[in-house]
Amino acid sequence: MSWYHPTSLLDKIFEGGIIIKGATGVLEFLGGLLLLFVDPSSIHKFLAFITQREILEDPHDKLANALLHSAQHLNTGSKTFAIAYLWLHALVKLIAVFGILKNKLWAYPFALITLGLLMIYQVYSIIVQASIGMILLTVFDVFILWLIWREYGKARLMIGSQS
Repeated sequence: MSWYHPTSLLDKIFEGGIIIKGATGVLEFLGGLLLLFVDPSSIHKFLAFITQREILEDPHDKLANALLHSAQHLNTGSKTFAIAYLWLHALVKLIAVFGILKNKLWAYPFALITLGLLMIYQVYSIIVQASIGMILLTVFDVFILWLIWREYGKARLMIGSQS
């Protein structure tokens, strides 16, 4: 981003948030790839292995039990949905992040619209089964969307003045 020189704290947070979105996009793509090649029973066995110590210490540990519960219900249909969701989410994030980092003005509205639409699923998940993790993720995403909107206004002014 040749025009982008973060000066304020919000500029630096925007830059960090965009980098985080890119990193999570890569992780989501890799997670979908892993799901594609690993069968659900292997995933469950692996999660049982890595959570066994925590379950022994605290049989009611919410994170460990949530991981095991989700793995138990991973069947072919839900696996296919999870792969599609992860890859779609990754693709949207990576297109938006690379577009913004390459100073493409179209990337800002693309990010606002697509990430906003994906956030609708997060809100649906909160309504169906609220979790503190999903609520915090959604609050973070709302903040990032606001920062993208803010930077879009600055980018339009800056790019427009260079023409």
